[in-house]
This record gives sequence, C-alpha cells and structure tokens, in this order.
Amino acid sequence: MFRIFDRYLLKNFLVPFFYSLFGLVAIWLVYDLGEHANEIQEAHLSFSAVAEFYLTQIPFIVVTWMPLCVLLGLLYVLTRMSRRNEIVSMLSAGVSISRILTPLLVFGLLLTGACTWLNYDLAPRGEWAATYLLEELARGKSRNSRLEGNVFPNRTDHRIWFMQLLNRKTEELQNVVMIQQDASQTILFRLYGQNASYDANRGVWTFYHGKISYVDPKGNVIRDEFFDSREFAGWSETPWRLGSSVLKGKFMTVPQLQQYLQTNNDFPATNLAEYRTQMAYRFALPWNVLVVILVASPLSIVFTRRGALGGVAGGLLLFVGLFSASNIFMALGQGARVPPMVAAWTPAAIFMLLGLCFLYLRATNRPIPFLG
Repeated sequence: MFRIFDRYLLKNFLVPFFYSLFGLVAIWLVYDLGEHANEIQEAHLSFSAVAEFYLTQIPFIVVTWMPLCVLLGLLYVLTRMSRRNEIVSMLSAGVSISRILTPLLVFGLLLTGACTWLNYDLAPRGEWAATYLLEELARGKSRNSRLEGNVFPNRTDHRIWFMQLLNRKTEELQNVVMIQQDASQTILFRLYGQNASYDANRGVWTFYHGKISYVDPKGNVIRDEFFDSREFAGWSETPWRLGSSVLKGKFMTVPQLQQYLQTNNDFPATNLAEYRTQMAYRFALPWNVLVVILVASPLSIVFTRRGALGGVAGGLLLFVGLFSASNIFMALGQGARVPPMVAAWTPAAIFMLLGLCFLYLRATNRPIPFLG
C-alpha cells in the first residue's frame, strides 16, 4: 500500500511529467505542420486526412520521447524537493532512499509496459506514416503497393524471380521470369509469363501467356513449351514474400518481423541482421524509461545548490549518452558487426547497472564521483 508521501511524490512528479509530454508533442505538431503546410495545401487534403496523418504518428512520438519526459519530470520534482529539504525530512524519519523512490520505480514499470505495447505494433506504423503516409494521402494510392523491377532469390529451392511489376494488393505480377536451378546452380529451365497470380487457398501459382525454356548444362535451349495458362503447385514463394525484399526493418511491426524472419530464414545472416536487430530492439527500447529513472533519481537527490546543478547536468549528459549508445549499437547490429541481442540490449543494460551503482552510493550516503 502506498503511504502518504508516496502519493505526494507521485502527484508532484506527474504534473511536470505530463507537462513535458504534452509540451513535446505540441512542439512536434507545430513544427511538423510548418514543414508540411505547403504539401497539405497543394494536395487539398481534408481535415480527416490530416488528422489521420498525425494521429497515426502519436504512438511513435510518445515511445520516442517518453524517456526524456520522465527525465525532465524527475529532475524537476526531486531537485525541488531536495532544495526544500523534503528529502532530508523523509530520511530523518527513517525512510531509505530506495523506499522513497519505490513509487517512481513502480510507475516506471507501468510506463515500460505501456511503451512495450505501443512498440509492438502502433509505434512502427507511426514511424512509417511519418515517412510515407502524407505522400500516399496526396496521391490517393499506396506507395509500396506497386513494386517495379523487383528481384527475389530463393536459395532454399534454387529459384530466382525477376518481376517487372508486382502489385502487392492484388497479388498479381506482370512480365515475370523465373529461373529454376539445381543444387549445383545449374539452370534447368526458364519460365516466362506475361502475367502471374497466386491462389492462397490452394497454394498455386498460375502463369499466363508464357513459355518454358528447357536448357542443357551448357545453357543452350533444347526445347520451348508455349502455353496460355499453366499452374504450378508446391512452391514456397508467395506475393508477400516476393515483395518483402523492399521492406525496411524499422517500419515493420513485431508480427511483420516474425513473418519476414520465418519466411526468409534461408537468407544469409548478414541480410537478416537488420530485421533480427529491429525485432530485439522492439522490446529493448521501452526499458529506457526504467533506465532513466534508475540513473536520474540518485543524481537528482542532492543537498546543496551546487549539487543540484551538477545533478541536472549529469542527468542530461547521461541521457545523451544513452541515446548515442543506442544509435551506435543499432548500427553495429544492423551491419552484422555484433549479435542482434547485444546490439539491442547492451546500452540499456550498461546504463541500468550504472543507475543501480548510483542508487547504492546515494543509499549508503557516499558521494557520486563526478558530482563531488
């Protein structure tokens, strides 16, 4: 059960926290409206379309800026309580530092859970919307529904697909060439089709107005078979898989990443590194909220004016360090330089251990080194 001072601390924290959250969202909204005002006017978008554009981005903005909002709230409330000697009064009453911070840690866990839920599906869609949705609303059609000049290698079944046009909504292909090889990469035949479609219920590909060219081991055509339509069953490719080569990991939701990694598990590890790293990062990013609380809270509990300034500066500096380390490790992970789990979780783990160390020093009344 929360005590009176727990409710008092949470109440004092929630006010600057929500001010920071709504303030940052408002600043982003005003800035983004200024950036896209000309595009919105030229496209003659309705109010509902503009509202859709910005509401879709809100989960992404909230997840991205949540750690900073928590940091600003902590620096304000704990520094103010320290300067008013309220923290000293609590310590004099026999309440430990860890017990004082318990309501903030519990609230941080709740925020971490909420950000994990948002980052599962809604936040990646919001990041995609920030890049592509306005253009799609202006054009009236999906940017990624029609893929031109797409190539897809199926290394497991030794097939290579060349498509002049792939419509991901209708799942139809135009001007398709499929090359079937054997295990030694010797071409067995080439399949040409003016059009091709896929029946998901039966798992059958149908090629229209094409031919099959059988070749010998030297690559010479030995026989051509022309057809108006021909069905091919048992192939592992689907239109979604053929078009997945253009998908970017940072715009994909967790279910989409799972599907991509499952259907394209025959890709080299370097090709899958981006998607595996993004999958791990979907669950690691929300923990930055709790990391910020662990790092900033001991720095914000000070007993002198000089210490207060040092605590604020130290908290902001460590936040910049956490943000920079996350970007560096993500780049290393997506480049297959470090394992995906290491890339996603190392910054949070390092700064969480650092926060626990600060908490121990503050709880045992020992000075934090760079605060003097």
